[in-house]
Amino acid sequence: MRFFRLPVLGAILFFGVVCAQEKPKSQPTKETEKVRDSDVDVDFPEGGTYGFQRLLISIIDPNKINQYEHLPMEVQEKIKKTNAAPDITLTANLAFTVELDGTLSNISAKGENQSFNKEIERAVKSIQTKWIPSEANGKKIRSHMKFPIKMVF
Repeated sequence: MRFFRLPVLGAILFFGVVCAQEKPKSQPTKETEKVRDSDVDVDFPEGGTYGFQRLLISIIDPNKINQYEHLPMEVQEKIKKTNAAPDITLTANLAFTVELDGTLSNISAKGENQSFNKEIERAVKSIQTKWIPSEANGKKIRSHMKFPIKMVF
């Protein structure tokens, strides 16, 4: 009977300690604090977001993109043998942060074709025009931007 009480008592103490643990609450720091509503939205000075997209498309060099890279090897070999180049649509999601001074940081393009992603990132980094940052309560704030990019070859 004594051997039965000891494991039961141990289990009760163990579960009592485990269940009593509190999860620490993370508080955002001022630097990472997100503002949901801004008084003035982020803007690109040369035609807004549409102007930015036009500029980006004009800078992208299609010769630096291997449009078949994301396809399986069998499909790539079949295309080479037949010399038939099908229409290929490449997509990527471009994301970046507009800093307080209008510069861009955390530039990343994610899609299934790595050469396309790299070319988009290179093109964005080569744009020298600074963005007009968002404002909330009269202060400039960082903004996170996302753009879907699609090209047909």
